Amino acid sequence: MYLVTFYSFKGGTGRSMALVNVAADLLNRGRRVLMVDFDLEAPGLDTFPITLKGRLDKGLVELVHEYLERSEVPDVRDYLCEAKIAGVDNGQLWLMPAGRQDSSYDSRFKAIDWQDFYKNQGGFLFFEDLKVQWEQSISPDYVLIDSRTGHTDIGGICTRQLPDCVVAIFFPNEQNIRGLKPIVEDIRQEERGPLNKRIELQFVMANVPDLDDEDRILAEATTASQKALGYSELAATIHHFSSFAMLEQRLLLVDRPRSKLATEYKQLASAIVLKNLEDKDGAIAFLEHAFSTLRPDRDSPMAPVVEDQLQLIGLKHSKDIDVIRWLARIRRYQRKFEESLSFLNKVLLEDAADAESLVSRAEIFILLKKTAQALQDLRQFFNLGKVPQFSFASAVKLFLLLDKGPAIEIADSPAVPLLNASAIVQITEDFQKQPRTIPAAVHLLRRWMSSNTGGKEVPSVQNLYILSLIGAGLFEEAMVALKREKSFSELAISDAFNYAMAQWGLSGTLPVELFTQIVAIDSEVKPMLEPNFFQCLSIIHWAVGSQEKSVEFLNRALDSITKAPHSSFSCWSYLVRTPDLFRDDLLKMKDLYRGTDTTPPFIKRHRH
Repeated sequence: MYLVTFYSFKGGTGRSMALVNVAADLLNRGRRVLMVDFDLEAPGLDTFPITLKGRLDKGLVELVHEYLERSEVPDVRDYLCEAKIAGVDNGQLWLMPAGRQDSSYDSRFKAIDWQDFYKNQGGFLFFEDLKVQWEQSISPDYVLIDSRTGHTDIGGICTRQLPDCVVAIFFPNEQNIRGLKPIVEDIRQEERGPLNKRIELQFVMANVPDLDDEDRILAEATTASQKALGYSELAATIHHFSSFAMLEQRLLLVDRPRSKLATEYKQLASAIVLKNLEDKDGAIAFLEHAFSTLRPDRDSPMAPVVEDQLQLIGLKHSKDIDVIRWLARIRRYQRKFEESLSFLNKVLLEDAADAESLVSRAEIFILLKKTAQALQDLRQFFNLGKVPQFSFASAVKLFLLLDKGPAIEIADSPAVPLLNASAIVQITEDFQKQPRTIPAAVHLLRRWMSSNTGGKEVPSVQNLYILSLIGAGLFEEAMVALKREKSFSELAISDAFNYAMAQWGLSGTLPVELFTQIVAIDSEVKPMLEPNFFQCLSIIHWAVGSQEKSVEFLNRALDSITKAPHSSFSCWSYLVRTPDLFRDDLLKMKDLYRGTDTTPPFIKRHRH
């Protein structure tokens, strides 16, 4: 239960209108809402387009009088009325009115001595009991309190004792700001008071003219209010709406949900929700922010506060899978692996097919040196159908790290045909790092291309398919796939090069004539700075007997991999190589040029 007071120092700001529109938005989100009319001098929440399910003949004023007569808090359910906002079918709504609106209401209200009520009649405990009864009787997610204006005893109840959050609504002129400032200071003092109660403040500039601010009047008033009231940003700005419909107190959020003003009310509702850790949306918003700001390697003065809030979220949302998943992610980021594992176990107990959690738990098992459990989770993951692209790519990396087999089970995953081209490229490049997994790359690409219309026409995928065929020793198949009814001279230089390398692998003899044709079209190629580009040119010129150029390009490849060290595809081994392994390939090529070894490893691997 999250208690929100709507307060304004002066009237005419649209405070009650804002409250009821926010209530409508919360109901649309499926929340349970109690509206409390604490504007006892000028009540009126029941005058909005609200249908009441029952008689509205008792409210706060009668509740206080009965308490004073009996010296015990009456059953609050007798002072609540179930209600419905016209046009809103979600959620559940209750109204606690100010009191029975008859000719004697004013005298009943004025008969209450609020100072004596607090000082001698247990007023503080009365309202604490009231909060407990609200929660126990109807369990509202939100209690929205409409407070009266000005500096009053009732105002103190509404702005300091009752709420978790105060929505301070003001028109940006000096009178409003000067009157609101001490109220805001008193609210902030509560955190340093005996109860150590932190009350969230949401500032709303309201009834603002919707005009061009060519003279910067509004801009200067906004700056002045921000400085005086000490806020960093507004929860919302609600503009003035000129329409006779306002005489009927129509709710724009219901009647005109796409209007500018409705959007502003929704923004205010979202600002309230996102500060409420008891609300799932608020909890997740906090967790997202915590995840982006927490540093496990850096102490922060806010760390104890954040930790308390994480504990609160864990207690309040102990059965919500989405929240628990976020807590697992944060604990893992904090390197609290056992706690993260506990959260992930909860998620997977509820949903054994939760793809992201399976990968996350496998990763933690690896960190805890529990290899068998990690592999079990990964194999379960690869048996799933549609999964997040990123999770699949992460799972592949983890599996290849642990399992020393051919990894065909990954290529057979039901998820493979559903992946996009970029994910397929990333996964294939991981498969190309080890000779043992190259056949799995071929199988994976075949499955994906056969299931995705036009897959063979995606250049990056087609190129990886050719490279994987050659790396797997399927030289003749690679040559057929490259030619595709073209003559050798019609091939792009990269395809011509791979065709020549496949021919070399198939026959075991260097196809000098093919490499000679490649040299003829070499001058048409736009230079690239990738080490693989220079490496290929080096092999081409060596093959045609141009020793000087072959060494020149080999040295340029060495220089390139040194200046921009990252994994690169090597046409010497037909594998994706780390910078160090790529350098090893280049040094082995030097041996080839010197005549000490004439067989590249991609051919050696497949000699029978």
